[in-house]
Amino acid sequence: MTNEEDHQAAADAAAALERAVPMLVRWFTRSDVRRAMLADTDPVLSATDAWLLGRITDTGPVRLSHLADWAEVDRSTMTAEVRRLEDLGLVSRAPDPQDGRAVLVKATRSGAARHRRTKRTARTVYTALLADWSEEDLRQTAHVAARLVETLEHRRGGTAAG
Repeated sequence: MTNEEDHQAAADAAAALERAVPMLVRWFTRSDVRRAMLADTDPVLSATDAWLLGRITDTGPVRLSHLADWAEVDRSTMTAEVRRLEDLGLVSRAPDPQDGRAVLVKATRSGAARHRRTKRTARTVYTALLADWSEEDLRQTAHVAARLVETLEHRRGGTAAG
């Protein structure tokens, strides 16, 4: 590709994201979709709770300060969010053995099980949404979604433009 073709491809991708992101946000925030995604009602979790429980479960024991940095929130905010999950019996806190001043957060057995149920439910919703897509479209979507997540994870803490 030439430099001009690269620039046009980037502009086309940006335009596609400009159209897609608001639609995705609208879809994800619809009450029927949220209810379907969080259908497991024991215990009832908000989308934020489910997202945080997922991060804690997927990363294993993690410092509270690292969670706050990852979520780009103040540590006091993260402490309150973790406390809510702790009160539900989904996570536990313990001193970090490498630094007794720090706190490690990990999913309990109940929390890990709850996260697995949420993931299964979400995948069922996504499968229904994409039911009429071709195998090639599904493969491309999986590839692009993984690449987008990787890009966003590496840009945390930077400016909106990168």
